[in-house]
Amino acid sequence: MQRLVQLMKGSAGEAAAQENPDEPTPPVPLVGESEGSERWSPKRLVRTCVASLETSASFGPMMGAEAQERHFYEAPRRAFVADGSAYNWSIHRGYFGTFEPIVDFLHAVCYVFSSATAVSADETSGWSQYLVWMRACWQGRVGDVLTELDHWQERLGESPPGEAQTAEERRDPRRVVAQARSYLGNNRDRMAYPRYRREGLPTTSSLVESLVGEVNARVKSKQKHWNRPAGAESILQLRAAVLSQDDRMSRFFAERPGCPFRKRDTLCHESEDVPAQTAA
Repeated sequence: MQRLVQLMKGSAGEAAAQENPDEPTPPVPLVGESEGSERWSPKRLVRTCVASLETSASFGPMMGAEAQERHFYEAPRRAFVADGSAYNWSIHRGYFGTFEPIVDFLHAVCYVFSSATAVSADETSGWSQYLVWMRACWQGRVGDVLTELDHWQERLGESPPGEAQTAEERRDPRRVVAQARSYLGNNRDRMAYPRYRREGLPTTSSLVESLVGEVNARVKSKQKHWNRPAGAESILQLRAAVLSQDDRMSRFFAERPGCPFRKRDTLCHESEDVPAQTAA
């Protein structure tokens, strides 16, 4: 992870070596950024989320309704950032067709790293190969990486049929390279990262990934077991409301029928002559 962070910081160009190592390193301005100007990055104003166990056909409308509530469809620049699973892109086609589809760069480099280490003889050569392929993807040259992966697949042989059952089978270089080829090939049209950067669009879904961890903290762990899916669905809805920063939880309890903190004119009062009904 430390190597990746260092690489991401230096991907725009290597800084010149200092003549005096005791002096602090001056900040290197980004491309198109004048010296003395502060680096700009977007700041989150408010966070809302939805969560569900439903299929994409049911979850898509939930996401669309949330996006409409937040006026996302009115934004001049719109992006739909996700990993490469078909589940996400079916939602994009159905409800976010006007949004720029972008594959999370960090998900893509995971496949690149796995395939680079799988085809290399040792860790050092694997890291060097990863840097070459990762930089190619970051520069929008996914086709070059796919060409090299095709050559490696021919050399190694086709992936074994069926799903891997053991850790050793999952590490099979033939299978690892085939998975990387499939992922990059299916998503290469969503990996135009140089253009996304020029247009000020995001290239990762890190904010969402961290939010998923907060959701999972409530519904996933060794101590949590769900034998009734309806109960887990209710917990997900509640957890999403708690994590949203638009007071939807308090508004729900304040406005729901029968709220104990709010007097209703429609309350039905039984006659005093009728004895109270109790249940044992």
